[in-house]
Amino acid sequence: MPDERNGEGVGRGEISPADRAKFKQRVGDLGKQLEEARSQQAENEPARDSAIRARGMAYGLRMASELVGAVLVGGLIGYFLDQALGSWPWLFLVFFLLGFAAGVLNVIRGFTRLQAEIKEATRGDIGHAVPDDEDD
Repeated sequence: MPDERNGEGVGRGEISPADRAKFKQRVGDLGKQLEEARSQQAENEPARDSAIRARGMAYGLRMASELVGAVLVGGLIGYFLDQALGSWPWLFLVFFLLGFAAGVLNVIRGFTRLQAEIKEATRGDIGHAVPDDEDD
């Protein structure tokens, strides 16, 4: 650092041309590193987003089939019990409703599991408001 007492200083608040050149070199290197990091992130972002979307689609189809399956199984159990016991339609209705309740419970559990996995994969950076250029 220049010493102003012996006349080497450039003046208060100014830097020497050598220090300025070093500073510009460091800023240029930092800009290159930042650009490399941004390009790597841009390459990885679409893959991560498509994987999350595919996982969500798979879970949606799974939940729909589990709901329909639970209702059908409940209804079939009630139907066959009614046929065997001759109490048509009471056991059918009871088991149909039990199947529906079981299906809804499975959907809720699956959604909670999916939400936890997405939150873990995105480190919680999903669903938060992000200020845009127009917000000042």
